[in-house]
Amino acid sequence: MIIFIISGFWHGANWTFIAWGFLNAIYFLPLLLSQNNRRYIDVVAKGKLFPSLKELLSMLITFSLTVFAWIFFRSESIEHAYLYLTGIFDSSIISPPEIDVTLQYVSTVFFIFILLIAEWSNRDSQFALDFQGRIKVNSAFLRNIIYITLIFSIFVFGGGQQDFIYFQF
Repeated sequence: MIIFIISGFWHGANWTFIAWGFLNAIYFLPLLLSQNNRRYIDVVAKGKLFPSLKELLSMLITFSLTVFAWIFFRSESIEHAYLYLTGIFDSSIISPPEIDVTLQYVSTVFFIFILLIAEWSNRDSQFALDFQGRIKVNSAFLRNIIYITLIFSIFVFGGGQQDFIYFQF
């Protein structure tokens, strides 16, 4: 608990960083108290093409909790985080979203899909794009497709110039 809260202090003198550290401590606490913190250190779905339902749910829950904590990390104040969260959990969450199916939308989904395949297929490697000895059939072709996808997505979706996040501290 202390380490996570100190991590919050280290990121800045703002209550949002303390909340971020506290949330991460709360997330980790059940594993620590049940002495299961070293139980899940291996690769997810090792040796299998697809994860089990339990593994998939664990990944989704971990991702969701991490993104939830990032709301506090990136907010200017606790009030700003609260307003953001009330917007997310507004009653409109029940209504279906309006999706503008444009070329940018379709290509974004396509790029995400390609990169998820690359990441998943090499999840037991140190690097997601490390294809040495992994994919035997057309590995050079697949690797080049992924590299082109990365380069294209950087140019198309890279956005404007942003300061490195730690420059604000």
